Amino acid sequence: MVLPSLTQLSLACNMSSATTYEFTSSGHMCDMDRCVERTSLSIRNFGRRFYGCQQWSPDSDQACKFFKWLDKNTCPRGRATAPLVHERFTRYKAKAIAARNERDEAHAREAEARELLRIAKRKAEKTKLALQTAEDKVYKYRLALFFSWTMVGIYFVFSTAFGGHDHTQLCLP
Repeated sequence: MVLPSLTQLSLACNMSSATTYEFTSSGHMCDMDRCVERTSLSIRNFGRRFYGCQQWSPDSDQACKFFKWLDKNTCPRGRATAPLVHERFTRYKAKAIAARNERDEAHAREAEARELLRIAKRKAEKTKLALQTAEDKVYKYRLALFFSWTMVGIYFVFSTAFGGHDHTQLCLP
């Protein structure tokens, strides 16, 4: 059985008369055999049972306006409890809206955190690449320094070992 919302039931329950057949612009037609049994949640007719079009919804043109009460009146207990149920329904609806808003905010914060994480990962990759490049340069400079000092040492050894005293000067004529 389909249970419509409080607004749908309130609109249906405020109808004052029942008809046998109703047509819509699409040609849909209902009678008692095609309708569903529902319970009113409106304050004025709380708890009353009625028949209504199974395709009915507030925004639909497909459903007809067929409506018929199954009982004579709302019982006294139903009239007494209707405001309490309506107040509780309103409170739960407000809590549901607040929870939905909190969920949406949490999703937004999560998406923002994911974006920040993506940016941080990208920066970390760039930093890692820059560090690797710097380490490569340091290695190359150390090698160059080592070879240059080695060459200076070799020059010094050869210059002292092979005639460091007999230097002849080359003079241009």
